[in-house]
Amino acid sequence: MILSFEQVLGKLLIARRGFHGDCARGRIVSDSRKVLPGDIFVAIPGTVSDGHNYIDAAIQARAAVVIHQHPLSRYQPNITYLMVTNTRLAYARCCREFSDCPDRDLPLFGVTGTNGKTTTVYLIEHLLRQGGRSCGLVSTVETRDGKITRTADCTTPEAGVLFPLLSEMRRNRMAAAAMELSSHALDQGRVAGALFRVAIFSNLTGDHLDYHHDMEHYYQAKKRLFTEQLAPHGAAVINIDDAYGQRLAEELIDEKTRVITFGGADSDARWRITEIGLSADGVKFRLEGRDAAFDVASNLIGEHNIHNLTGAILAVREFGLTPEEIDRALAVPIRVPGRLERIDCKRGFAVYVDYAHTDDALSRVLEILKKIAEKKLIVVFGAGGDRDHTKRPRMGAAAAELADRIILTSDNPRTEDPDLILREIAAGIPEGTPYEVEPDRHRAIRRALEQAEAGDIVLIAGKGHESYQEIKGVRHPFDDCKVVKTVLAELD
Repeated sequence: MILSFEQVLGKLLIARRGFHGDCARGRIVSDSRKVLPGDIFVAIPGTVSDGHNYIDAAIQARAAVVIHQHPLSRYQPNITYLMVTNTRLAYARCCREFSDCPDRDLPLFGVTGTNGKTTTVYLIEHLLRQGGRSCGLVSTVETRDGKITRTADCTTPEAGVLFPLLSEMRRNRMAAAAMELSSHALDQGRVAGALFRVAIFSNLTGDHLDYHHDMEHYYQAKKRLFTEQLAPHGAAVINIDDAYGQRLAEELIDEKTRVITFGGADSDARWRITEIGLSADGVKFRLEGRDAAFDVASNLIGEHNIHNLTGAILAVREFGLTPEEIDRALAVPIRVPGRLERIDCKRGFAVYVDYAHTDDALSRVLEILKKIAEKKLIVVFGAGGDRDHTKRPRMGAAAAELADRIILTSDNPRTEDPDLILREIAAGIPEGTPYEVEPDRHRAIRRALEQAEAGDIVLIAGKGHESYQEIKGVRHPFDDCKVVKTVLAELD
């Protein structure tokens, strides 16, 4: 069914000018360079350039409809102009409609939070697949539509990529889709209009403050998943061991949302985590609900993964998986790329690669490894350029508190001076605490592996699954796991 612009845009539509047809029929495009005759061009303001500056180029390429959010200085004949309150939201709604609203037939599991999103969506996909239900995946690492796996460019794709991807999952008969939702995506309305069967909140710690400016705006961006995009009979699964999760649960209960909380043994959560067992081989714990309880075991290590597992388990229970099916699924080992990923080493020490790129994530991973390290814990890390500066000294402080040896190195400096980034990290390391600085990441990794002895643990943090290093705007091939394996082979 083809809907009118009024039906698609709803209250976003302020004014309509021109006469070119009553229905949305062409492709929806936000890049004037990709416009073909008859297309609908949406002028989206960006951080670098404003799509309104390219309206004439789109019309020259024979766009039939222009959607804009600012009054224009001139209007050309034979063009339909639609003025809306927010072109980003209008773009997402049109993309959803033109993809025939895939979320109506494809149950969506959305995961948001600062840390744990990737692991949780991989767990949901794993649990459903092992339980006999096919599941599409949208993650920071990759997307899977049921037939094709593609490397991801960002955590949550733009609407023009995302909704056709979800439509392809439906075409491939996926039973559900597990999706990471970044705060940027939620704030920018990239998934506007889509409704989620289950929304999961993992935690909220300092990150992306270069974009959100403060924690309150960061929190409000995350909250939109639960207040604006949860399906009428959907469920909110929330970690209330996190202070912002506790707040979110309380605020949603006031709004009559179906909330499923989880937390530690001493919490008042609906599902409590008890009898925790941690080892280098994985985790074990018991989930105790008000009317049921069952034991959980997984090859994933670390207490933070207990929360990731719990969120995923409670989500798939909403989809009908039984404790017995979940137990059988978890008996099959799961690998999450770049998330505490262990690299085989024959030299008597252990090497892990992890995506931890915030102070909270770095602290969590170091705490886990500190408990299982027989001797020294060596960490190699940096911080991304052109991103939140405030977390850099906090990352230095976290490493100083928990690691025995610290090697500061470049992450993705992007357009920033790597030495400046490293100085900002070092500012958080207490005076008198020894550390090394080696801006070249390959040499820093080699230095750590050369220093390591039997019984030590080496953590390479910050980039995880990434296969590149971005320097001065250019992406160079660089994969921490591959570099570690290469250096180890050279040292053997």
